[in-house]
Amino acid sequence: MKTLLTLKSKRDLAIAGLLFLFFFFVIAIFQILKPLKSGLFVEHYGARMELYAKLANIFIAAFGVWAFTSLYNKLRRRRFIYTLSGVFIVSFIGLALELDNHPGPLAIWTFYLLGDLEVTMMVATFWAYLTDLSHGPDAQQLFGPIGAGGVLGGWAGISIAKFLLTTIGTGGLLLLAAGLMAGVILVIAATELLSSDSQTFKPVTNLSTVPRGASLVHDWKAEALEGARLVLRSRYLAGIAGIMGSYEIASQLMDYQFKLAAENLSGVQATQAFITDVYLYANLLAIFTQLFLVGAVMKKFGLGVTLLVLPIAIIGGSLGFLAMPTLAVVSVLVILDNGLSYSVLQTGRESLYLTTSPDEKYKGRAFISMFVQRLAKGLSILTIILLGLTGLTAQHLSLLIIGVLGVMVLLCIKAGRHYAHVINQGAAPTPGTLDSLTVTPSATGHRWAVNG
Repeated sequence: MKTLLTLKSKRDLAIAGLLFLFFFFVIAIFQILKPLKSGLFVEHYGARMELYAKLANIFIAAFGVWAFTSLYNKLRRRRFIYTLSGVFIVSFIGLALELDNHPGPLAIWTFYLLGDLEVTMMVATFWAYLTDLSHGPDAQQLFGPIGAGGVLGGWAGISIAKFLLTTIGTGGLLLLAAGLMAGVILVIAATELLSSDSQTFKPVTNLSTVPRGASLVHDWKAEALEGARLVLRSRYLAGIAGIMGSYEIASQLMDYQFKLAAENLSGVQATQAFITDVYLYANLLAIFTQLFLVGAVMKKFGLGVTLLVLPIAIIGGSLGFLAMPTLAVVSVLVILDNGLSYSVLQTGRESLYLTTSPDEKYKGRAFISMFVQRLAKGLSILTIILLGLTGLTAQHLSLLIIGVLGVMVLLCIKAGRHYAHVINQGAAPTPGTLDSLTVTPSATGHRWAVNG
């Protein structure tokens, strides 16, 4: 085995390490904020009102899509990330001061909604940035280790929240989150410096600025719909949106099954301890699969098979729950769901964007990762409420889950075949088409393509 690395590979590994830290910081921040915002909200307004807050996240996601697209149109890649991170830093500091001083309804609602907005916008930014920089199979093989940053960040974030809450309080944790977000800025600065001489991680540089006759969109209504238009024009992007939406619906239904089954446990502490153990095992599975399985599966079997791992596993588990509707079986389902979604599925789904144009990577992905995801969650909540009125048992929800995941399997197969076909041809697809293999200039010639 060779133990010496070339200068280029050392540089590429350094960039991969920085991207690992980028994802680590983003997810750690979310996991720090998650119990804080939920606990504060439920304490003041109750769990039932939280369902409506989750529905409100659909509108916040729509705002996020507009803000993301507007910044993308106006700023270069590096300044875009700096600006977005800076907004969250200022917001966290402001909330830290407000929440430690008898917070009112505005502060509580803002905190709850901001937490979800941070993870949706920054996760979309991370994957768009990663696929924008990545070129060739060497980069894709590093997706597994890089993605492990998010898994380990989630573990670190929830641990920090658990052990430091009683000592530094909500305000202190928010200031810590602001510091981690500042770390994102430093990571991007270092990555941009190193990537200038890398062939594995290098932004597209052969596109010109906005072509003659074209102009950047300034109308806010048009900007808000740019991502949606890209998705509607492209069967490939629509397929990715379908994969995202079908998974989120199935996942929310499984979570509801799990919570219903857990109600039969006696005592608050027993319920909390059991749920904590289930999510602990899910985190362990996510770490193991991300570090040791994702890269190997993608390399040996391809992206299409990687995308199928989660839906097939969940379909099998749901069939088991239909036969034996017990807490143990549904707990295994939740472990598989959380453990595989943040590792195998996310890495595979985000890899699909490697064959898309810069605008599709950012604007299309933002629409899918923010709005489609939240819309799917909202639809699943409404479905649960409506089905609850019919008296349908949790056991029979598995039939709906299996049906939704069946659609997801078909979409994964189609997207995986198209991706493999494009990669084998050595060309990127024409934006807005599913089957074309002809490379054409970007419709916008976005200025991000010039020196970042």
